Amino acid sequence: MARQDLSREELFALVWEKPTSEIAKERGVSDVAISKLCSRLQVPKPPRGYWARVQSGQTPRLPPLAAFRDELDRKRREAVRVRAAGVLSILQQQFFRAALSDLRARGIDVGDANARGSRLPDLKPDIATQILLLIENRAHDWVKDGKVAANWSHSVQASATSLVGKILPYARPQLLIFEQERKKGAPESGPVVFVRLTAQLQERIASLAGIVRDQKLRHLVMPLMSADHAWTVRHLYSPDSRDSFDSVLCVSTNEVWVECTRPSWRDDAPPERITTGKLKLQDVMPIDYMAVRHIALPPVISKATEAPYRERLRGLIETERVYDLMSRAAYSMKQDVPGEMLALADRIWFGKARPFWSARDAWTRLEQELEQWETELEAERSALAQSILGISIGDIVAAQSGATLLRLSVTGMTVYTDDKHVTFLVTGTRFRKDGTLGKVADTLRLYFEA
Repeated sequence: MARQDLSREELFALVWEKPTSEIAKERGVSDVAISKLCSRLQVPKPPRGYWARVQSGQTPRLPPLAAFRDELDRKRREAVRVRAAGVLSILQQQFFRAALSDLRARGIDVGDANARGSRLPDLKPDIATQILLLIENRAHDWVKDGKVAANWSHSVQASATSLVGKILPYARPQLLIFEQERKKGAPESGPVVFVRLTAQLQERIASLAGIVRDQKLRHLVMPLMSADHAWTVRHLYSPDSRDSFDSVLCVSTNEVWVECTRPSWRDDAPPERITTGKLKLQDVMPIDYMAVRHIALPPVISKATEAPYRERLRGLIETERVYDLMSRAAYSMKQDVPGEMLALADRIWFGKARPFWSARDAWTRLEQELEQWETELEAERSALAQSILGISIGDIVAAQSGATLLRLSVTGMTVYTDDKHVTFLVTGTRFRKDGTLGKVADTLRLYFEA
């Protein structure tokens, strides 16, 4: 029950509409969790005996919720301001369409997010956040590739910056915004870090916070991926500078912040280090109510675990056999394909027919198709391993590796097959003996008798 999904006035309406026990059952939490949330949001609960009076036919008077009307008025004013600011320039429309095109290419349903003329549509928080991060990470590339008809300049950057500012109000429910710690009297020059607050990220943060608490550590760190975060300076960071930053999300028992390092352009100078301000975990996610995903993996995968995916696994095995047969046959033909020098002399000998050039062109297309096939096979291996093992990238998993217990923060997974065995490989960053997340990559190997 995320705080972002339940406003103060909504919680007030719920607790005065039905008993706390019913609310807790509907939302899958405890009565205590509802009481704590009421306390945190300063929502008054019905007094003892209230529901007995209701059942007896009485209609007790509801108490006023402090600042209830002020909060509604503030939300209305914010909605009006967002709608008024949602007019896009021609250049901003191009950036917006390029972002939607990238999302569709990834198979994401953007719904009715298309701009209506020059006006920004009413965006869902999830779509708005992904569009914002794409603009941050891809705006320069769109200009360079011609998707946006302009030359990259300060004015084009300013236009993209303004578009980010217009989308930002829609994305805030799914966004963590970290600003650089300001020294007293220093101007607000940025940079700012946007991080997409997904359910998976919340689970990872909860897991790390639990390890920090159990191991009595100061904090743990987690690398930030470009798909989940972006750098800004009110609100767009220059591409070259952004790409050179090594950014990590830091998690303590009750706070989260970002630290980053950029190597100096001088060998004798220390690297540039930036630390953002800290956010209270209880202010950004329901940390007290979240289940922590620490997954113990067995060294051997049972047949019961594999059974629901048996046909899919057999299909993968058969497809890999066909691929191996095709690739061996194709690459055995490569020695018979005319060399590049022969292809260059092709026109001199054969005129317009150019058989050598056609043979090389056909081989190039065949090689590209085999590479695409291999890419799709690898994606299916990863998806199938994720389904069978029940883990996702970012989870913390542990399994016995020889005589030691190996614990990883997962960065990838795949499955490989032969005639007798199926092997699952889980790659990730290894935790140190003291419980902190290190920098060494390692792999867990899990087996299943086919």
